[in-house]
Amino acid sequence: MLDSATPRRILILSADMGEGHNATGRALRAAAGRLWPDASTHWLDTLDVMGRGVGPAFRRIYVTNVEKTPWLYEFFYDSVWRYRWFARASKRFVGEWAGRRLAARIDQIQPDLILSTYPLGTAGLDWLRRHRGLETPIGAWVSDFAPHPFWVYQGIDLNLVMHEVAVPVAARSAPGATVAISAPTADEVFQPGDRGAARAELDLPHDKFISLVACGSLGFGRSEDTVHELLEGTPDGVVVVVCGRNERLRARIRAAVGDDPRVRVLGWTDRMASLMVACDVVVTNAGGATSLEALAVGRPVLMHRPIAAHGRANAKLMEDAGIAVVCQREGELAAAVRDLPRLAQMERLALKQADERLVEEGLQALNSVRPERLERVLSAEDALFVHIASPRVPQHVGAILEMSREVDVSDVAGMLDTMHGVRGHVDPGSWWRRPRWAQDESLDTKALVSEVDGMPLQHAVDTFYAEPLPIGATAAALIVHGATPAILFKLDHALGDGVAVLRGLLSGTDGKGRAWTSPVGHQVSHKLPRLRFSGLKALARAGSVPRGSKFGATRRFGLAKLPGAEVRATARALGATPTELLLAMFALAYQGDQLRVMVPWSLRGTDTLRAAGNWTGAVSVDLPVQETDPLRCLKLVQDALRSGVESGAPEAANFVVRLIGLLPPPVHRLLARLVYQSRWFGAIASVIPGPRWKVSLGGSEIEAAYAVLPLAEGVPVAWGALTWGRYVTVCVTGGGAADGQPLAARMVDALREFSGRTP
Repeated sequence: MLDSATPRRILILSADMGEGHNATGRALRAAAGRLWPDASTHWLDTLDVMGRGVGPAFRRIYVTNVEKTPWLYEFFYDSVWRYRWFARASKRFVGEWAGRRLAARIDQIQPDLILSTYPLGTAGLDWLRRHRGLETPIGAWVSDFAPHPFWVYQGIDLNLVMHEVAVPVAARSAPGATVAISAPTADEVFQPGDRGAARAELDLPHDKFISLVACGSLGFGRSEDTVHELLEGTPDGVVVVVCGRNERLRARIRAAVGDDPRVRVLGWTDRMASLMVACDVVVTNAGGATSLEALAVGRPVLMHRPIAAHGRANAKLMEDAGIAVVCQREGELAAAVRDLPRLAQMERLALKQADERLVEEGLQALNSVRPERLERVLSAEDALFVHIASPRVPQHVGAILEMSREVDVSDVAGMLDTMHGVRGHVDPGSWWRRPRWAQDESLDTKALVSEVDGMPLQHAVDTFYAEPLPIGATAAALIVHGATPAILFKLDHALGDGVAVLRGLLSGTDGKGRAWTSPVGHQVSHKLPRLRFSGLKALARAGSVPRGSKFGATRRFGLAKLPGAEVRATARALGATPTELLLAMFALAYQGDQLRVMVPWSLRGTDTLRAAGNWTGAVSVDLPVQETDPLRCLKLVQDALRSGVESGAPEAANFVVRLIGLLPPPVHRLLARLVYQSRWFGAIASVIPGPRWKVSLGGSEIEAAYAVLPLAEGVPVAWGALTWGRYVTVCVTGGGAADGQPLAARMVDALREFSGRTP
């Protein structure tokens, strides 16, 4: 985790829905700049991220509801309070929608802090925390005075409200959520100042009572009625009306007041801070950004005929706090501006509120948060490996690192610390409870590292990877001391595929700053996966396969180093990709009756390359294992693999996995075991892109790395090929009668058969 004193990247989630959310975001950005001047701040509009046209549609719906159908807006607002099931369903719907769209953007930015000022953005972050294990500290600033169920979430580290009277309301809206109090989140220009100097700057009279009518950026309500009441209450006073971007409202008020010199009508202005300092009272009808700005300046607020739903809730809560008066009936506003003692008391309370806290305090509190207990339900892709795992067929992916010299436990524990999910455990769930991952920050990663001295590397590999992970553990590591120093890792497959494991390992090494995007073959997609009927059709037509060699619990691993330059040059000369060439080499090495290999196919896009978890589909290839002519063998492999990929088989396989994940847990468990076993394939093969540059750990170069794949029930062979520096390494896992060592050796021989050939 990053040192709490030095965040490097801060993400602000806002939305262009009025000015309140953006004003809060700007205040947070300014405060963060004062605290951490070297940090970069990134800004996302939640509605824009949610999809094209979402922002304009939501704004249109909001304006229509407030102006034309306030009863409908009020009904929805009341329903999320009255019916818990409705609130949960609504929050879940928008949370998944926003969360899935935000995931790639957050993965690109890799923020150290996330600050949300818009409830739909907060809902998306809560979903990512629960379902994708987002560990970045998250704070949600409620930019309305009154929180409601859509604002507050249990999965958010800090939900910050604007006054102590809002704390119990926030707690009631999401029981169990962590709630704190923030200073009013207004732009930094909004602060107490000299009233006389501000009036002189704005050419306003020094000796008059000045009312500021702030209609918000959208200009809701009948502000002409507000002006008439203010003039009735203070006949000798001055009324300044700011209509925001609503030019129709501005024209309406001008027509209503005529050339009355006591009234000044403004449109959009950047002098709101000076106007608030200059005035005696702020009159509004929503209680959002305008009220927070008035609080920051230290001015009393009069809520005149507040708008439906959140406007009325804000007004009531501000009145309960003693910093506002609600004027609903005719004549109440005129009476309120004549009650000077009460206005003076309200001003003192507002100034006290402005002086008590700084926005920076909320940021510092959030930055010191390191969640003690995170939990997320595993996705269908991840849960698949929980359901199929057994002591006989453990499901963990791994890596073997050959080192140039010895490393110590601290270096290896530090590498484990960078891997997603290591500090926690996988709960397999129960009959009706889905598998999930739960964080355990008390875990010392050094306890996951063991050492052995003098053991041959081959024996260490066979022993270490044959054993399941200890109950409750998600990872383990073994340091092998001797003639060939090495580190062996294994990670629960439910926490990541081969790409995720490799990314985690690289992030803990001295090469972590380098870009890593070059695939070996077709394995990393630059487009979002798209389900096609042809893929489902190809999947259905594949059918079952006869059982291959006898499967047993014994594991024998074979390791081979292939010259990377030769692999790539040979593939180019033969018009193939390295993935196709490696599959053809395995077909020549295997030589049997028949064999269908299941090839995990990454569905990661360029935006999700760094994401944790399993992002794969699969394509099945019937290998020509009886073919002895290398070129003919390669052509058959090419045709089969390309046909499967082009038909959309990987996307279809991923769709099926996600589809069965929607079923009740016992059915999901049963079907997972049915689809991932020897009835459908006889071997597993994966080609993973890796770095071609020098990578070191604790001053020791990682000379070679091997990807270790697990078997499936009844499937006796799995192998992974990995680009590492000048090599393409191969690790073959053999179970029972299958022996990985001779298979790996024969793949080396097969490369020689292809080298120098021309099609």
